[in-house]
Amino acid sequence: MTTAPASSPSAPVLNGRVIGLAYHAISAVRDRLLVDSGLTFHQSVALDAVADGLDRTGAVEEVTARLKIGPSEVHTLLDELVAAGLLDAEGASVTEKGGEIRQGFTDAVAELAERLYGDLPASDREIAARALAHVTARANAELAAAPA
Repeated sequence: MTTAPASSPSAPVLNGRVIGLAYHAISAVRDRLLVDSGLTFHQSVALDAVADGLDRTGAVEEVTARLKIGPSEVHTLLDELVAAGLLDAEGASVTEKGGEIRQGFTDAVAELAERLYGDLPASDREIAARALAHVTARANAELAAAPA
């Protein structure tokens, strides 16, 4: 009597659905981490841009590119961070309070990343990173080529 070979689950196909499901699951967890900071995700990205040493003009360009939003929306984000006391009056440098909030969120995200990705083999993480970088580059090219 012969037995059929054990079937193994098929590998997931990398497609928009798989990427979207992962994105939304991770975003939901990330947004929980942000609750304690009082920041929205968009505000956290703007705070990071300034904390990374960009002046207001550079921060607007960086955040516009990263979040795919308009410059006026980024100026509003920066103004909100100024009003909250997280950036200086010009929106060009992070205050002590802003640095503390950013560090807390950065630490929480690092811990989250370790829980989510830490035990995956390095080769799998590298392949996923390369694939997602290619998908991102292609999506950015689509956006650049299409009329707004």
